Amino acid sequence: MSGVRSVSCPNCGGSLEVRAAGYSASLGCRYCGSILDVSRPEVELVAAYNREATTFTLPPGSRGTVFGTEWQVVGALRRSDGEGAWDEYLLFNPYVGYRWLVASEGEWQFGTMLLDRPQGDADSVTWRGARYTRAMHQPDATTETVVGEFYWRVARGDRARCSSYERGHDSLSREESDGEVNWTLLVPVRAREIEGAFGLKRDAPANKRQSLYVSHADHTDDLPRMFMIATVAAIVVLALMLALSGPTQRAAAIIKAPFGSTREGQMIGTITIERPWQFVTIHAQGSDFENRWVDIDYSVVDRATGQSIDGYGLVEHYSGRDSDGTWSEGSRTTKTLFGRLPRGIYDIYADAQAHAWPIDEAPQASGWNAPEVLDVRVEAKTGSVPWGNFWTLLLLLMAVPLLVTWRRVRNRE
Repeated sequence: MSGVRSVSCPNCGGSLEVRAAGYSASLGCRYCGSILDVSRPEVELVAAYNREATTFTLPPGSRGTVFGTEWQVVGALRRSDGEGAWDEYLLFNPYVGYRWLVASEGEWQFGTMLLDRPQGDADSVTWRGARYTRAMHQPDATTETVVGEFYWRVARGDRARCSSYERGHDSLSREESDGEVNWTLLVPVRAREIEGAFGLKRDAPANKRQSLYVSHADHTDDLPRMFMIATVAAIVVLALMLALSGPTQRAAAIIKAPFGSTREGQMIGTITIERPWQFVTIHAQGSDFENRWVDIDYSVVDRATGQSIDGYGLVEHYSGRDSDGTWSEGSRTTKTLFGRLPRGIYDIYADAQAHAWPIDEAPQASGWNAPEVLDVRVEAKTGSVPWGNFWTLLLLLMAVPLLVTWRRVRNRE
């Protein structure tokens, strides 16, 4: 590549090369870290520093071919955001221009500056017909180290507001600094390709701290791990719920539900709760009826205190025929859960009343000679598992991995 110019650092006297002469505006001395103005023939000292040289995986002057084009590293930055740090390398080819290589935790991305800006809002943007979704909130990025030359005036301590928008494995990086906004398309590059292109050794030093500035789309191994953790947690919770549900006791009876009146105080049976507390479930199974429903009021009475804990159940079933054909709805089976009943002996009673549909249809209208009475089998059982709570917990455990999966699928659309 042409356009190389030799200069001396006014601060430390170190001999430096300007590899993109005529393009570069500032130069970071690799010996002392001072920032020089090289936009004019006379080199000027912008900011003087005295520190030991910083080691970069790709020092300025490194050459390599990436995506079929030969590049030379002309500048290197080390940046941080308070949570991690990463390295950015400015590549130059006199016929193509500038590109970026971003290195974080041994992973690499190739960056191309965008001339046509994406359009959208804080949550998502569209670029060239493709939709990109914002990854997460990201703090400001601060420039910690400057080595080599850059086409703008760069300095240690420069801050930029960064955000990343992802679509599959690619991402759009947005940086805002001093009122100027720049967009960069970042695509992943395999580490072995960078090592081969620039002749790096496998154990070459690399920055192992992660930055939110770099796209997280390549961390696909996290998703199976998230599902595994959620599944293991659900199994552990289920095992604990089964273990704590305690011994099972049952009491059952068939109750009568007349029309037009409520039959009260029908005895279902007696159960004993042996643990400090247990769940109690009451199942009701109606007879084979149509266009009828039965209201059931339960009373679970503590023999020791006389205190009653009340609940409600409904068995119903309807059917008919309309312009769309036959239809049916409702269930002749219902379940009522009583939560955390304390240790004791309980008598269980039920009040039941049957109803016909339509409301004004008397039982005799169906051709019956006597008032209809519906039979309902009721069974109370201790040691129940609150399955509703378990399924809710399972949904909460799976929410994050399912959300990540949905976003990745949507980003690939």
